[in-house]
Amino acid sequence: MSNAHTASHVVAYSWHAWVTVSGQGRAFASGTVTGPHGYCRARALRDIGAWLGAHNCTGHLADITLLPANPSTSSRSA
Repeated sequence: MSNAHTASHVVAYSWHAWVTVSGQGRAFASGTVTGPHGYCRARALRDIGAWLGAHNCTGHLADITLLPANPSTSSRSA
């Protein structure tokens, strides 16, 4: 399967948010998260929240801005 064909079955979201980093204070975090066709916003937010938590960051999922991204140029951050 070619990359162009695979990319058509991928959903990507670009995200950013202010978070609290343990021992550091407030920080601006951003990235791109990708998933298979049907990857919904709620799942993307959960994945981002899990990634932030694994990196000692806290915040509110409601504070994450989630925007559609081009899956062919994105990298997985969450």
